[in-house]
Amino acid sequence: MKLDRPYQWFLVAVAAAVVLTSGCSQVTKRKWLVFFFDGVPAEVSATNRVATANAAGKGGAAPAAPAPQPVRPKPPEPKLHPPYAANQCTRCHESTFAMQLVKPAPGLCFDCHKDFLTGRKAQHQPVASGECMSCHDPHQSTNPKLLLKTGTALCLTCHDNPLEAGKFTHQAVEAGECLDCHSPHATNFKGLLIKSVKDTCADCHADLTAKKKVVHQPVGDGDCLECHTPHAGKIKGLLKKPVKATCADCHDDIPGKGMKSVHQPVDDGDCLACHNPHATNTKGLVKKTAPALCWDCHDNFLEKAKFKHDVVEDCTSCHNPHQAKEAALLLKNVVKLCGDCHDDKDLQAVKGHAGAAGKSCTVCHDPHVGTDKNLLKPAARPK
Repeated sequence: MKLDRPYQWFLVAVAAAVVLTSGCSQVTKRKWLVFFFDGVPAEVSATNRVATANAAGKGGAAPAAPAPQPVRPKPPEPKLHPPYAANQCTRCHESTFAMQLVKPAPGLCFDCHKDFLTGRKAQHQPVASGECMSCHDPHQSTNPKLLLKTGTALCLTCHDNPLEAGKFTHQAVEAGECLDCHSPHATNFKGLLIKSVKDTCADCHADLTAKKKVVHQPVGDGDCLECHTPHAGKIKGLLKKPVKATCADCHDDIPGKGMKSVHQPVDDGDCLACHNPHATNTKGLVKKTAPALCWDCHDNFLEKAKFKHDVVEDCTSCHNPHQAKEAALLLKNVVKLCGDCHDDKDLQAVKGHAGAAGKSCTVCHDPHVGTDKNLLKPAARPK
């Protein structure tokens, strides 16, 4: 068979290329092949290179191992409703091919599940209405209890997000554990609480009253929600109102009307400066006993005193810590107050009291401390 001249030359070129490249390096060989043939890649890709057995032994770097591929977690196995898993469709549906249920929920559900509604005062609305499938998938789910969603994601399908009520949030709510406090179906407690308010709060806050002698009445009664929002609020401590207004709901006589003097923290509504709102070991729910409590704001005039009035160790023996009709928060008029301890006949027997009838004792005496044993002020001392 006679070949065309162009085709003959082509075969010659191929033979020459094979001869020329037979002893060449991979790079040189590829350059010749690229020159004669179309479609030959100019570069040798990592996947096309063939590693020789002695490459590393001759000082060459061994080819890099391919990067490990991330291991994808195995998707969770769905949990199946037992009748669905057993193909017992007619236990719930009128037939294998019908969507119609044998009976409405929750009666249908109670054929297998315990009736948790009967005798319960508070019932979750979707449960009472038979809307079980608003929370549960009747066939299968990857979530526990065949739930459609978990945690707050499910609750917020119907309920507003309680955390949006303010910048201060209850830690239990922030953790998304609604079922720590609430029953999803029914209970005997208001707000679908699993326990009473007192017991629910005590699960985490038992230390507020533990081993305390004096307990604030609403705390002892378990009326925590009288003062606090259980989810979130705009006021520190999850209070429903500011401290002053909260305390005034019960203690509306402090400060009272017609008072000549009002203690500054009382007037400012800073009740917690002196009192613990839950429980303490001291009378009046005060954080400390007097005079240590008073020294938190007032200078301690006892530290360097040479002589002191016997009663100054108990400030409240003369002063009302909240308000008074007398100046300086005194319980009574000065003369009457001093007369509670100092008999008038004893005072009249003192020569220095001549002509002092009706005058305030504090004109001559310091009521707290002094450098004179009778607590006389410098101006009243005998010349």
